[in-house]
Amino acid sequence: MSNHREMQLNIIHKSDKNTDLLFWLKKTPEERIDAVEFLRSQHYVLSGYKSIPRFVPGVQIRPFHE
Repeated sequence: MSNHREMQLNIIHKSDKNTDLLFWLKKTPEERIDAVEFLRSQHYVLSGYKSIPRFVPGVQIRPFHE
């Protein structure tokens, strides 16, 4: 994960449905991946895992069917 950054806190009304999408669209791909990694690690810690399983990225090529 990347180093610590100051985080901004915005209070929004819960009826505003576009704020989540707008929030994530303003983030860089690296910031989005960092957020997913943070949530993934939190899930494993809260689930009682002693160590966090490594994520092994991969590409799978599938045949194209029309």
